[in-house]
Amino acid sequence: MSDPYIAPSNLISRAGAGVVGGIAGGVVLAIVLMSIGHIREMAGIVGKSSIGAGWLVVLLICALAGAGFGMFAGRAISGQLVSAIGVGIFYGGALGILFGLVVVPLANDGSVFSFGGDALYVLGAWVLFGVAIGVIYALTGPKRRYYGSRWRGSSAYNVVYAAPRRVATRRRRRRSS
Repeated sequence: MSDPYIAPSNLISRAGAGVVGGIAGGVVLAIVLMSIGHIREMAGIVGKSSIGAGWLVVLLICALAGAGFGMFAGRAISGQLVSAIGVGIFYGGALGILFGLVVVPLANDGSVFSFGGDALYVLGAWVLFGVAIGVIYALTGPKRRYYGSRWRGSSAYNVVYAAPRRVATRRRRRRSS
């Protein structure tokens, strides 16, 4: 019985799956930023102040961040939902600190690392983006192939099976007296 084919995971496929997750997470991020009134500030990165430019900047940043997520963290979390959420929280928090507290205030002539106003909401929106990208990447990204032995005493969780197989037990012969 042969194993089902699982394509190898390379850098390009991980980055592509990260871009898909990044754009989906970017839509979530842009909706949250729009609801708290910070989408125009994101447009200030490119010198504009319209809502459409804010959406475009958010989706572009999120697509690039998703590619980075897939390239750097994708191999470690392929197909594992819980670890993908944990890495996504960390990744989204780091991006929130970078963009929400440094890049956007510098582009809009504000003070860096100021926690006044809605800064914690913006940081929470970026963390939500990280969770979204982690979940979407874990569900749609390339899967990890596990190698292990098929012998009777080995642990079954590290082997890829199409269906679990039962091991036939031998019957004991009766001794004649």
